[in-house]
Amino acid sequence: MVQMCQLILISILPKYSGLDRKLFKFKRKEMKRIFQNLAIVFVVLTLSSCLKSDPLIGPDAPNSAGAIIEFDNPDFIASGSLTASVKLARYQLTLAKGTASPLNIRVNYSGTGKPAPSDVTVAIGIDAAALTLHNTQASRSYTLIPAGWYTLPTTVVIPSGQTGVNFVIPINTNNFVTGSTYALPLKINTASQGTISGNFGSIIVAVAAN
Repeated sequence: MVQMCQLILISILPKYSGLDRKLFKFKRKEMKRIFQNLAIVFVVLTLSSCLKSDPLIGPDAPNSAGAIIEFDNPDFIASGSLTASVKLARYQLTLAKGTASPLNIRVNYSGTGKPAPSDVTVAIGIDAAALTLHNTQASRSYTLIPAGWYTLPTTVVIPSGQTGVNFVIPINTNNFVTGSTYALPLKINTASQGTISGNFGSIIVAVAAN
């Protein structure tokens, strides 16, 4: 750093050739003090520039993924799911028996620390293949709830200024057969904004009734 400052002074000396060069014949100790002061100024200016630069991490960083669209956890993640060998998260819920037992689901707008800047339309669907794969990976035998037993909205909207939206899937649990285990493999198919989560863009919701 001191050498850099010396070079700076040397480079500007010719500009003052008309002055008495005796003005620049400082004692060695005085020159060292000046170089040290210049080095301190250089470091301060460099740090100031770094503090004003773009953030390297966080939601506002240039490489940030931005908004993430994902299912909220409807319950605790079941043991033995969302692991290295079992790709999807599974939730085990028990509903009161009835012709329209409410299964409460939420889709979140996350990843930015801010609410949605405008309405976000999210398409919801059923991924039967995901349930088949989950049964294989987790050594389970869940039965896909027949389409006629529940009502699933095809789209939901996260309103502008909100961080998510709740919706209900009514299920006719009176049709459940004793001894069978049922599940809905929910999937976010598309979103008008943001990136669909890799971990919670699809989930398995196991449903029991009593």
